[in-house]
Amino acid sequence: MSRADILLQVKSAEEEAQQILKRARDEEKALASSARKEAVRRVQEAEERLQEEFNSALSAEKDRVASLREELIRKGQAEASSIERMAEERIQRAKIHLKSLFERTVDVAARIDD
Repeated sequence: MSRADILLQVKSAEEEAQQILKRARDEEKALASSARKEAVRRVQEAEERLQEEFNSALSAEKDRVASLREELIRKGQAEASSIERMAEERIQRAKIHLKSLFERTVDVAARIDD
């Protein structure tokens, strides 16, 4: 083999190596781009799932709070009714007591006048 043939083979091998490197770089770029797209897709899916879970938990908590609120309102209304009944009874007893005191005072005053 002559020196010219060897130089041609070396040149050919270098060109082939450069083509292989270019293809490898292009493939690396394509893989990196694909990996970035996949990562973005996965992050978006995870964020969507997280948002759905958050909305579901928020809805459940709102329902629980609404139920608790209704229960507290019912208890408060029952307690208010009970207090109202007791107040009415006490008002009636106070009226009777005041009337009896007034009648006693009138009786005493009538006896003094006699």
